[in-house]
Amino acid sequence: MRSEHARWFAVGIAGLAIVGLGLIAAPRIAGAVVDGDVRAGVYPDANAVSVGGGVLAPMGTSGRWFFNPNLEVAMGSSRDIIAMSGDFHYDFAEQGSASFWMGGGPAVLVTDRQFGPNDTDLGLNVLTGVGARHGDVRPFAQLRGTMANNSQVALAAGIRF
Repeated sequence: MRSEHARWFAVGIAGLAIVGLGLIAAPRIAGAVVDGDVRAGVYPDANAVSVGGGVLAPMGTSGRWFFNPNLEVAMGSSRDIIAMSGDFHYDFAEQGSASFWMGGGPAVLVTDRQFGPNDTDLGLNVLTGVGARHGDVRPFAQLRGTMANNSQVALAAGIRF
């Protein structure tokens, strides 16, 4: 039992390290301000609810490409999932108050089942979302599918600040 807790702790620290590296590296790459986000959502296939967070960093000078690494913990009745993502997305909106984006990126899914084997899965995210473009606190919603051995779909909503 203690080894399971140690493994979850190590995975959580690794996820935070990925987000931290994004916070450090992205401003140097883009020369721009990095925003944080908090989110909550559902994983319907796992019958689980999730909480998480990430960073949003502009890439390049177009203002349309973004790096959005994030970490989510989904807690369900039969399994828990830690999802670590290194997503990139393209913002289609040039003007107006709302943005619409599509993107993808690498993912790591750690699944802890109540009954059955636990596993770690590498995958690829495909995502789309909509959110406010301006303001100190900007709401957003995102639909993400992770293609992996144990593929997942996640629907999340949150705020960026």
